[in-house]
Amino acid sequence: MKIVDVKPCYRITLENDNYGVETYIGADSKLRITFEDGNTLTGYIECVEYGTSPDDNNTLVIRVEDGRLYILLGNWIKDIEELSE
Repeated sequence: MKIVDVKPCYRITLENDNYGVETYIGADSKLRITFEDGNTLTGYIECVEYGTSPDDNNTLVIRVEDGRLYILLGNWIKDIEELSE
């Protein structure tokens, strides 16, 4: 057996009242993020800061096409979708 590819990724866990789903998103992938209020943002994950305890919120820094950065708190996000380029 030999390694043919290694790609960094983020494991995303989505939950609702009934069940949870885990998905893996490539670190260089284009994303569409949907917020609790229905608004969306499209961009790339620049970095992630993980909370130090289960009650802390994870923070995502998203870079959009024009280079602006957005800092997002995980509990404001309803869905993350990986887009094909």
